Amino acid sequence: MTDQEIISAIRKGKREKAIKELYKEYPKIKANILSSGGDDEIAREIFHDSLILLIEKVNKSDFELTAKLSTFLYGINRFLWKNELRKRRRNPELEWKDTLILSADDVGYNEEKEEQMKVLAKVLNQVTDKCKKIFEMFYFKKESMTDIAQKLGFTSVNSAKTQKYKCMERAIKLAKESNHHTT
Repeated sequence: MTDQEIISAIRKGKREKAIKELYKEYPKIKANILSSGGDDEIAREIFHDSLILLIEKVNKSDFELTAKLSTFLYGINRFLWKNELRKRRRNPELEWKDTLILSADDVGYNEEKEEQMKVLAKVLNQVTDKCKKIFEMFYFKKESMTDIAQKLGFTSVNSAKTQKYKCMERAIKLAKESNHHTT
């Protein structure tokens, strides 16, 4: 499939074939993450999150491809992996010291952020309890998909990941619907 065919398939909701095509990039991305201290699980999680972000971007009407789609996907993965590495290297004591030198403007009220938080709260109130639990364990408690699968009684890690993906798709759809109602 060409990049334009992949984009077209995603926009038409025929994602399965497009995702299979994008999965051909996974070995290179996994190798990059493994070579810089990651493991198989984090490589898969970052790749899946990257696919979700790519799909979101492609579905935006103002999306314009300026490089190969694989390069774009690789860039998203690199960005997410760098963020993950930053989180792992954080020193809580230094973070606290950094907050002490913030100006009043830095801690001021942000209306846009407040609006985003309202949308997030609305979305979280509309997803299933199982989705809420998955989001809480994965994003807030930073638990691995293996732990989540075990604690929530999934038959396998893959079924937990599939459920997380479905929950994300539902949450994204609800967020988009919510944005349409507020604008």
